[in-house]
Amino acid sequence: MTVPTPAPGHPQQPAAAPAPAVPEAHPPFRPQSEVGPGKLDGQLNAKQKTVLGCGGMVALFLIAAVVAAAVSPSEAKSAEAKPAPTVTVTVTATVTVTAPPPVATKAPEPSPSPTQEVAPQTAQVPDMTGKSGDLLVEALKTAGFADGYKATSFHDVSGQGRTVLLLTNWKICEQDPKNKAVPVTEKISVGVVKFGEGCP
Repeated sequence: MTVPTPAPGHPQQPAAAPAPAVPEAHPPFRPQSEVGPGKLDGQLNAKQKTVLGCGGMVALFLIAAVVAAAVSPSEAKSAEAKPAPTVTVTVTATVTVTAPPPVATKAPEPSPSPTQEVAPQTAQVPDMTGKSGDLLVEALKTAGFADGYKATSFHDVSGQGRTVLLLTNWKICEQDPKNKAVPVTEKISVGVVKFGEGCP
């Protein structure tokens, strides 16, 4: 509805009362920016996205903590610390050793010290002057000499230088030593002549 504009020079008429607004049958469509306490999907601002992202992370963290708490620490440790099975192999060896029978050993006789001399065995030499040489040999063997013949040294004192062979034919004229105890290793000098001859 159009209100006529007064012509210039005419007194202004009182303005007519405005016509009442006729409600429109259908108001024009306006997209709503907010629905309820939050905004529509796809229309979230950056601050709300940040809040929702942080909240999601916190929720995931809490879920992970609950799952971890559900597993017993002792079970986890026992599962990790369970050692591998140990196999023990025992090898037994039997060794039989037969020792030889003990051998009886005779203890060595102590050897004389260099400063201590062993006294030789002695025997008494009888005086056999005027008798045959074979009787002297027997007497020396009886007295303790091992071999009476080797213990004597017979020689001819007649001056003829004969070799003394058969002692029964020779008479003892001189003997050194006689009637004396001497070592059995000592040689006895015997001077003889044939029976029937005089001693010098």
